Amino acid sequence: MHESIERDTPPVEGVNAGKTRRSFLKQAGVGGAAVLGGGALLGAVAGPARAGHSDNVPDLDILNFALTLEYLEASFYTEALGGSGTTGVPASSAEFGRGDISGSRVFAGFGGRIRSNAYGYLTDIRDHEVTHVNFLVGKLGSNAVRACTFDFSSALGSVQSFVDTAQVLENTGVMAYDGAIRYVDAGDFLQAGAQIATVEARHASYLNLINGDSPFPDAFDMGKKPSEIVTAVLGTGFVTECKPEVLALFSRLP
Repeated sequence: MHESIERDTPPVEGVNAGKTRRSFLKQAGVGGAAVLGGGALLGAVAGPARAGHSDNVPDLDILNFALTLEYLEASFYTEALGGSGTTGVPASSAEFGRGDISGSRVFAGFGGRIRSNAYGYLTDIRDHEVTHVNFLVGKLGSNAVRACTFDFSSALGSVQSFVDTAQVLENTGVMAYDGAIRYVDAGDFLQAGAQIATVEARHASYLNLINGDSPFPDAFDMGKKPSEIVTAVLGTGFVTECKPEVLALFSRLP
């Protein structure tokens, strides 16, 4: 049975009350979603631990943290751009078609090639996120948590709102990965982590560019602990209900 998410989540430093759902993430300094799994990246759920490194955070918790956030991202893009969905990601008709994207004022200042490629690039990002969900579900098997339910209506009123929110979600992904990797013990996840982070950073760079921000704003990316990411994401209101095992996961995250 679903359990509702309380909206009055604990504050994150730097976040002011009364912000929009998207700006909650931005003001929290968390800009997309998580330690993401990429196709053909992880060899197995178990693996040798790094020499001299141990903690009390199971790797399965970190992978399920990644999966929960991947469910969110994949559902967001599928609702915006349409798609057949997958496990935990409902099929959806598109809010925005090719003409909506390429004809939006978001892309008005760009040349014809960027405008004409925009829809294809955004659907590529959608497909990457769906692939991440499929991959993590496959690797976690019976240990995979079920998806929460989401409400993205506040973020999909216009193409501008869609790409602005996408930018924040993708940058949050990079921060979440950088913050969570310290808790991963299995050595094979470290190689995967580097590959995962670069994919998320490429998504973020593209969305930064089309939103008028630097594609590469800093020499180093800032990490956020999983619990900080969860607090910020719940504060947006995008997450409306979660299964008990997901709420238990959230309570265990560092």
